[in-house]
Amino acid sequence: MKISHVLLAALLTAFVVACRNNVDPDRIEYENLCATLDEELAKSKEYEDEKLNRIAALRREYDLSTDKLHSTELINKIIYEFEAYNADSALYYISYNLQRPAVKAVPGQYTRLLIKRADVYAHAGLFADALSTIQAIPRDSLGNDVLEDYYATCSVMYQFLSEYTNEHETAKTYEQLRSLYADSLRMVTKPGTLNYLLFVTTEEARNGQPGFALHQLHERLDRTRSGTREYSMLASTMAYIYKTRGMISPHNRFLLKSAISDVQGAVKENMSFREVAAVMFKAGDVERAHRYLQKSIADANFYSALMRHSQSSKMLPMIDEAYSTRQTELSGRLRVLAVVSGVLSAVLLVTLFLTIKQFRNLRRAKDKVSRANEELSRVSEQLKETNGELKAKNEELNELSTELKATNSALSEKNAELSRMSEQLQAANSELKERNAELRELSRTKEQYAGLFMEYSSSAISTLQRYQLSLRNLAMRGVEREALLKKLESTSIYDRLFKDFYVKFDEAVLNIYPSFVEKFNALLRPDEQITLKAGELLNTELRLFALIRIGIDDNETVAQFLRCTISTIYTYRSKMKRRSINPETFENDVRNIS
Repeated sequence: MKISHVLLAALLTAFVVACRNNVDPDRIEYENLCATLDEELAKSKEYEDEKLNRIAALRREYDLSTDKLHSTELINKIIYEFEAYNADSALYYISYNLQRPAVKAVPGQYTRLLIKRADVYAHAGLFADALSTIQAIPRDSLGNDVLEDYYATCSVMYQFLSEYTNEHETAKTYEQLRSLYADSLRMVTKPGTLNYLLFVTTEEARNGQPGFALHQLHERLDRTRSGTREYSMLASTMAYIYKTRGMISPHNRFLLKSAISDVQGAVKENMSFREVAAVMFKAGDVERAHRYLQKSIADANFYSALMRHSQSSKMLPMIDEAYSTRQTELSGRLRVLAVVSGVLSAVLLVTLFLTIKQFRNLRRAKDKVSRANEELSRVSEQLKETNGELKAKNEELNELSTELKATNSALSEKNAELSRMSEQLQAANSELKERNAELRELSRTKEQYAGLFMEYSSSAISTLQRYQLSLRNLAMRGVEREALLKKLESTSIYDRLFKDFYVKFDEAVLNIYPSFVEKFNALLRPDEQITLKAGELLNTELRLFALIRIGIDDNETVAQFLRCTISTIYTYRSKMKRRSINPETFENDVRNIS
C-alpha cells in the first residue's frame, strides 16, 4: 500500500491552478465591435490607398476630358472625396471649380459650391470664414433644392459653434439658431431623405420623440453599406439619440459602428474616435482609449480640423497619465506572472520525473515477481514429479511387503510421512498460487494508479501550457490588456480542476479501500453514521479521514487540500471523535482500516 500512498500524495502536489475567461453574453456584440474596430484600424492604410487611387483616377479622367459639363462633374466628385478627408484639398478644388465659367452655366451649381465651401470651413473649425461665406448667399433667391443644402449647412455650422463655445453664454444662442435652421429644413426636405433623418428626426428626438426617429434611422442604416459617409453619420446620430435617452449600451455600440465606418471610408473629419476614446476611458480600457485618442488627434491634424484637434487635446493629458500608470502596473504583473509560471513549470517537471521514476520501479518490481512466480512453478513441477516417484516406490514396496514385512512397516511409516509432506507441499503450492494472484492484482492496481496519475499530470501540464501560451500571446499582442487582466483575476479553472481532482482522489481511495465508507461508519455510533448524497463517492469529512488513513494527517496540509481553514479541520476531527464509539482510539482505528 505504500506505493499507493505515494501516488495519492503526488496527486496532491501535481494539482495546477489556472484562470477562466467568462464572457458576459450581454457584452458579446460590444466586444465583437471593439475587436472589429481594432482589425479595421490595422487595415486603415489600405483604405486610404484606395481613396487616393480613386482620386488619382478622377484626376486622370479630368485631364483627358474635353466636355466642360463632364469636367465639372469630375471636379465635384474629387471635392466629394476630399471633403471628409482633407479640408485644404477640398477648398482648393471648390475654389478652382468656382472660377470655371462652365459652373455658372448650370443653374444653382455656383451657389451649391459656395454652400459646400461654407460646410468645409465649418468642419475645419474656420467659423469666421464659414459665417462670412454663408451670409453672402442671398437666401431669398434660392430654390427649394438649394435651400435644403443651405439649411443643412447652417444647422451643422451652428451646431459646431455651440459645441466649440459650450462654456460661454453664446452657446445658447448658437443652439437656438441650429434648432431654427433644423426646423426650416423640415419645410423644404422630404421625409426619408438623408438630411431629414440627420437633422429633422434628431430635432424630434431632442424634443421628446426619440422612438419614431430611431425607427426611421434603423431602417435607413440597415439599407446602407458600412464604409460610406452616410453610414457613419447615421450611426453617429443614433448613438447621440441613445445617449440623450440614457441608454449607454446601444450608444456605445452605434458609436463603435460609426468609428468602424469612418476607418473603412478613410474619413479624417470625425468625432467618433474622440467619443470612443472617452467611452473606453470611462470603462477602464486605458490602452484603447489612448490609442483611439491618438488616432483622433492625428486625423484632426491631417484634415486641418481645428475644433476637433482642440476637443481631443483636452482629453489627452488625462488619458496619457492613466495610460502610463496602467503600463507600469501591467509590467509589474507580467514579471510576477513570469516568475510564478516558471516555478509551477519546475514543480510539474519534478513531479513528472518522480512519477516516471516510480513507474519504472513498479515495472522492475513486476518483473521480479514474474521471475519468482516462474521459479515457484518450476519447483511445483519438480515436487509433482517427486511425488510421482514416491508413489512408484510405494507400489514397489507393497509388492515386496510379503517378503519384507518388517521393512514394509518402516517403509509404510516413511510413505505416510512422505504423503503428509506431499500434502503440505501441495498446500504450499496453492498458497503460492494465491499469493501470486494477489501480487498480479496488486501490480495491475499499481499500474492503474500510475496511469491515472500520468493522465492527470499530463492534463494538468497541458492546461498550464495552454494557459501560459494564451497569456504570452495576449502580452505579445499588446492590444488585449483588458482580456489579460480578466484572465489573471478569474478563478474558473481553479474550481474545475479541484472538482476533477476530488473525483480522481475519491476513486483512488475507494479502489484501494473498497469498503472504506462502511468500515468508517462502523466506527461511529449508529445514529451518527454518515449518509452520502446521490452521486457522491466521498464527502468532505470522509476525504479528511481518507487522508489520515493514507498517512497525511498534518492539519495545515489537509486544510490546503480541502480548501478550508485549519480551525475547520480541528472542528471536523473533534466532532467526529465525539460521534465515534471509541473516541480515544478513533483515529488509530481509522488508520487501520484495510
